[in-house]
Amino acid sequence: MYTNSNTGMKNNILLAALAVLILTLSSCKDWLDELPINTVTEDQAWQNASDAEGAVAAAFSIFRRGLSGLTKDDTPSTTRAGSWGDYYFWGDARSGDWITPNNDGDWQAGFENRLIARTQLEPMTNWRLFYRAIEQCNLVLERVPEINDGFAENRKAELLAETRFLRAMSHFYAARIWGDVPVNLQARNVEPLGREPLNEVMKMVADEVEIALPDLPWEYEDMTRKLSMSRGTKGAALALQAHAYMWLNEYELASDKLQLIIGSEKFDLAPISEFRNLFDKGESNEVVFQLYYDNQFGEFSDYYGHILTYYLTNPYTDRSNLSLAVPKSKILEIFPDYARDGSDKRVAEFFQSIDFSGSASELRPIFDDPLQNGERQIMFAKFRKVKDRSYNRMDSPVPIFRYADLLLLKAEADARLNRLGDAITYLNLVRERADIPRFTREDQPLLIEEILAERRRELIGEYHRVYDLVRLGRLHEFNPFVSEQAEKDGAGFFPVSDEAFANNPNMEQTYYWQFNQ
Repeated sequence: MYTNSNTGMKNNILLAALAVLILTLSSCKDWLDELPINTVTEDQAWQNASDAEGAVAAAFSIFRRGLSGLTKDDTPSTTRAGSWGDYYFWGDARSGDWITPNNDGDWQAGFENRLIARTQLEPMTNWRLFYRAIEQCNLVLERVPEINDGFAENRKAELLAETRFLRAMSHFYAARIWGDVPVNLQARNVEPLGREPLNEVMKMVADEVEIALPDLPWEYEDMTRKLSMSRGTKGAALALQAHAYMWLNEYELASDKLQLIIGSEKFDLAPISEFRNLFDKGESNEVVFQLYYDNQFGEFSDYYGHILTYYLTNPYTDRSNLSLAVPKSKILEIFPDYARDGSDKRVAEFFQSIDFSGSASELRPIFDDPLQNGERQIMFAKFRKVKDRSYNRMDSPVPIFRYADLLLLKAEADARLNRLGDAITYLNLVRERADIPRFTREDQPLLIEEILAERRRELIGEYHRVYDLVRLGRLHEFNPFVSEQAEKDGAGFFPVSDEAFANNPNMEQTYYWQFNQ
């Protein structure tokens, strides 16, 4: 693990003991139902298959915490009491599509790329939890091969492959946020690691996945599909590899990996009528990889940690106004077919207008017309919860890869390879579901733009848009607070937290953030 302070080095000893987390798992079905609790020494933790199951579960739990966001319980360098659903702020907030109707200063600073201007935004610059997850994976890959007691056939190989997948995923996610990041493939590493070039990180990710793939199943037979798609599977690994290849401009390799997913026939596009199962419950053949908060198992994001808490209002929560939203004019810009004739069926699934004239102490009604309200009063409602006006029990998926994303990624890769017919076919699968006209023009630049526009529509609020724009060097085209030169200097990536520089002479700040603090 990267280490950048004496405290961080001491923490490696504690992190080594994280392998004991979740020792009470009764079966691998319960892999994500337990919270990590360190109760025994490291030597006691690596005795049998149950210990190995718990150690891998711990790694996934830490990774999920990393996506939700750092709090004062994770490091003394922040005073933030609760995680905010940082995956939204990393992947969507700076896209130029969002506003804060109640004029929240933290949200506005984030939209404007003033990422260290507010104390409450500073934790988003800290990669500590991603590297805790990586360290846990390193421990598993070191110690589990020594365990031979209690494994069902092939189970040890599956666990090791899952762990390798998650180690790759953690590096990949960090690289999309910070650009150049440390690569750590060694347990208990106490050397001060510097940052590796983003391209080298993505190559490592693709190589790690290639090693893991043979031992990963498409799904786990003893689990529900929802739980299985929250694990490391062959589909999730191929999706990760394809995304990494897109960052490397290796479009042929990306297309080949995506074709394996499509050819497996393990995934489908859910009909519009089943979007609530997809987005509210995570129960759909469209899901490829997700993290899930499940209320029935006592897992939930209580007020903090899931972005639902910020963009939903009464009748779903007791919030009386909107904190995050997409303005009406922007919705009509993003969804031109709906603006023209109301034909895009996604709009009614992704947005709602609430009757704010109703009492805040009662469940407010929802208008039939999703865009009935004014410019700043449309609620983003792609992900919803029970209408109970509460903040607790925010059980809901955090999607990472789904089939529509991968079809559109395949379309982009094929279009860039000048396979225009194939690209149009995959693009139109998504468009036809939305009930908008098929795209027919075999014009490569126009087709690529349409695919990117379709990704913007289909994946709005799913933490892809900023990564797409940064990958292509185009964030400045959509965010007026980021200039073209600033993006070239690294403004599309988050700055590295001050914590990473303590006692680490090999750490270097992103060029743009050296002069914009």
